[in-house]
Amino acid sequence: MKINLPIIIEGCQRNDLLSQQQLYKYCYAELIKICYRYGGDADAAGSIFNNAMLKVFRSIATYKEEGKLMGWIKTIVVNCCIDHCKQQSVFIESISNGLAEEIYIRPDALDHVAAKEIQQLIRQLPPATALVFNLYVYEGYNHRQISEIIGISSGTSKWHLSEGKKMMKHYLEKNNPVLN
Repeated sequence: MKINLPIIIEGCQRNDLLSQQQLYKYCYAELIKICYRYGGDADAAGSIFNNAMLKVFRSIATYKEEGKLMGWIKTIVVNCCIDHCKQQSVFIESISNGLAEEIYIRPDALDHVAAKEIQQLIRQLPPATALVFNLYVYEGYNHRQISEIIGISSGTSKWHLSEGKKMMKHYLEKNNPVLN
Protein backbone atom coordinates (compact mmCIF):
# COMPACT_ATOMS: atom_id res chain seq x y z
CA MET A 1 0.00 0.00 0.00
CA LYS A 2 1.49 3.31 -1.10
CA ILE A 3 0.88 6.21 1.23
CA ASN A 4 1.37 9.93 0.83
CA LEU A 5 3.78 10.79 3.66
CA PRO A 6 3.57 14.59 3.35
CA ILE A 7 -0.22 14.43 3.79
CA ILE A 8 0.10 11.98 6.70
CA ILE A 9 2.71 14.18 8.38
CA GLU A 10 0.48 17.21 7.96
CA GLY A 11 -2.43 15.24 9.43
CA CYS A 12 -0.32 14.10 12.39
CA GLN A 13 0.72 17.71 13.01
CA ARG A 14 -3.01 18.51 13.29
CA ASN A 15 -3.46 15.56 15.70
CA ASP A 16 -5.63 13.74 13.16
CA LEU A 17 -6.24 10.25 14.57
CA LEU A 18 -6.50 8.55 11.17
CA SER A 19 -3.17 10.05 10.06
CA GLN A 20 -1.54 8.93 13.30
CA GLN A 21 -2.91 5.43 12.79
CA GLN A 22 -1.52 5.33 9.23
CA LEU A 23 1.91 6.51 10.36
CA TYR A 24 1.90 3.97 13.21
CA LYS A 25 1.15 1.13 10.78
CA TYR A 26 3.67 2.46 8.25
CA CYS A 27 6.48 2.41 10.83
CA TYR A 28 5.56 -0.74 12.70
CA ALA A 29 7.10 -3.53 10.60
CA GLU A 30 10.53 -1.91 10.38
CA LEU A 31 10.83 -0.40 13.85
CA ILE A 32 9.28 -3.09 16.04
CA LYS A 33 12.36 -5.21 15.25
CA ILE A 34 14.55 -2.63 16.94
CA CYS A 35 12.23 -2.53 19.95
CA TYR A 36 12.28 -6.31 20.18
CA ARG A 37 16.09 -6.35 20.06
CA TYR A 38 16.23 -4.10 23.13
CA GLY A 39 13.05 -5.22 24.90
CA GLY A 40 13.65 -8.95 24.64
CA ASP A 41 10.03 -10.04 24.33
CA ALA A 42 6.87 -9.04 22.49
CA ASP A 43 5.29 -7.24 25.46
CA ALA A 44 8.31 -5.06 26.15
CA ALA A 45 8.84 -4.39 22.43
CA GLY A 46 5.21 -3.33 22.02
CA SER A 47 5.42 -1.06 25.04
CA ILE A 48 8.64 0.57 23.79
CA PHE A 49 7.17 1.06 20.30
CA ASN A 50 3.96 2.58 21.68
CA ASN A 51 5.92 4.98 23.90
CA ALA A 52 8.13 5.95 20.97
CA MET A 53 5.20 6.61 18.67
CA LEU A 54 3.53 8.69 21.37
CA LYS A 55 6.70 10.81 21.49
CA VAL A 56 6.67 11.01 17.69
CA PHE A 57 3.08 12.28 17.69
CA ARG A 58 3.82 14.78 20.45
CA SER A 59 6.87 16.20 18.68
CA ILE A 60 6.00 15.84 15.00
CA ALA A 61 5.19 19.55 14.85
CA THR A 62 8.96 20.12 15.21
CA TYR A 63 9.79 17.79 12.29
CA LYS A 64 11.25 19.98 9.54
CA GLU A 65 11.53 17.42 6.74
CA GLU A 66 15.26 18.15 6.61
CA GLY A 67 16.00 14.45 6.53
CA LYS A 68 14.13 11.24 6.05
CA LEU A 69 11.10 10.76 8.25
CA MET A 70 12.00 7.16 9.11
CA GLY A 71 15.47 8.23 10.23
CA TRP A 72 13.94 10.84 12.53
CA ILE A 73 11.45 8.34 13.94
CA LYS A 74 14.15 5.65 14.30
CA THR A 75 16.19 8.04 16.45
CA ILE A 76 13.20 8.48 18.75
CA VAL A 77 12.62 4.70 18.85
CA VAL A 78 16.28 3.98 19.70
CA ASN A 79 16.20 6.62 22.44
CA CYS A 80 13.06 5.00 23.90
CA CYS A 81 14.84 1.62 23.75
CA ILE A 82 17.80 3.09 25.61
CA ASP A 83 15.50 4.60 28.25
CA HIS A 84 13.79 1.23 28.70
CA CYS A 85 17.13 -0.57 29.11
CA LYS A 86 18.46 2.04 31.51
CA GLN A 87 15.43 1.44 33.73
CA GLN A 88 16.07 -2.33 33.62
CA SER A 89 19.87 -2.35 33.97
CA VAL A 90 22.33 -1.75 36.72
CA PHE A 91 25.76 -0.75 35.52
CA ILE A 92 28.78 -1.54 37.61
CA GLU A 93 31.10 1.45 37.40
CA SER A 94 34.03 -0.12 39.21
CA ILE A 95 35.15 -1.99 36.09
CA SER A 96 38.70 -1.08 35.16
CA ASN A 97 39.73 -0.03 31.65
CA GLY A 98 42.40 -2.70 31.72
CA LEU A 99 39.90 -5.53 32.09
CA ALA A 100 38.30 -5.08 28.65
CA GLU A 101 40.14 -7.57 26.50
CA GLU A 102 39.85 -7.57 22.73
CA ILE A 103 37.90 -10.61 21.56
CA TYR A 104 38.43 -11.88 18.03
CA ILE A 105 35.58 -13.64 16.26
CA ARG A 106 36.39 -15.05 12.86
CA PRO A 107 34.39 -13.24 10.16
CA ASP A 108 33.15 -16.53 8.69
CA ALA A 109 31.82 -17.67 12.10
CA LEU A 110 28.54 -15.90 11.51
CA ASP A 111 28.06 -17.69 8.19
CA HIS A 112 27.00 -20.77 10.14
CA VAL A 113 24.46 -19.06 12.41
CA ALA A 114 20.97 -17.75 11.63
CA ALA A 115 20.14 -14.16 12.52
CA LYS A 116 17.46 -15.42 14.92
CA GLU A 117 20.10 -17.37 16.84
CA ILE A 118 22.23 -14.23 17.18
CA GLN A 119 19.22 -12.27 18.46
CA GLN A 120 18.40 -15.10 20.89
CA LEU A 121 21.97 -15.04 22.18
CA ILE A 122 21.92 -11.26 22.63
CA ARG A 123 18.72 -11.60 24.69
CA GLN A 124 20.58 -14.02 26.96
CA LEU A 125 23.28 -11.45 27.74
CA PRO A 126 22.98 -9.52 31.00
CA PRO A 127 20.79 -6.45 30.29
CA ALA A 128 23.59 -3.88 30.61
CA THR A 129 25.88 -5.90 28.34
CA ALA A 130 23.11 -6.42 25.79
CA LEU A 131 22.42 -2.67 25.73
CA VAL A 132 26.06 -1.76 25.09
CA PHE A 133 26.41 -4.58 22.53
CA ASN A 134 23.31 -3.43 20.60
CA LEU A 135 24.32 0.24 20.66
CA TYR A 136 27.82 -0.53 19.44
CA VAL A 137 27.10 -3.28 16.89
CA TYR A 138 23.67 -2.38 15.53
CA GLU A 139 23.37 1.38 16.02
CA GLY A 140 27.02 2.19 15.31
CA TYR A 141 27.74 4.26 18.41
CA ASN A 142 31.33 4.44 19.66
CA HIS A 143 32.31 3.95 23.30
CA ARG A 144 32.47 7.69 24.03
CA GLN A 145 28.93 8.15 22.69
CA ILE A 146 27.65 5.10 24.60
CA SER A 147 29.23 6.39 27.80
CA GLU A 148 27.48 9.75 27.36
CA ILE A 149 24.11 8.19 26.49
CA ILE A 150 24.06 5.71 29.35
CA GLY A 151 26.08 7.63 31.91
CA ILE A 152 28.95 5.15 32.28
CA SER A 153 32.66 5.42 31.58
CA SER A 154 34.12 4.48 28.20
CA GLY A 155 36.05 1.72 29.97
CA THR A 156 32.82 0.23 31.29
CA SER A 157 31.33 0.38 27.81
CA LYS A 158 34.39 -1.41 26.40
CA TRP A 159 34.17 -4.04 29.13
CA HIS A 160 30.50 -4.77 28.39
CA LEU A 161 31.22 -5.06 24.66
CA SER A 162 34.12 -7.39 25.39
CA GLU A 163 31.93 -9.55 27.63
CA GLY A 164 29.23 -9.69 24.96
CA LYS A 165 31.75 -10.71 22.30
CA LYS A 166 33.26 -13.29 24.66
CA MET A 167 29.86 -14.90 25.25
CA MET A 168 29.09 -14.76 21.51
CA LYS A 169 32.43 -16.39 20.66
CA HIS A 170 31.90 -19.13 23.25
CA TYR A 171 28.47 -19.90 21.80
CA LEU A 172 29.75 -19.92 18.23
CA GLU A 173 32.67 -22.20 19.05
CA LYS A 174 30.50 -24.54 21.12
CA ASN A 175 27.91 -24.90 18.37
CA ASN A 176 30.32 -24.92 15.42
CA PRO A 177 33.25 -27.27 16.10
CA VAL A 178 34.75 -26.31 12.72
CA LEU A 179 35.62 -22.90 14.16
CA ASN A 180 37.83 -24.21 16.96
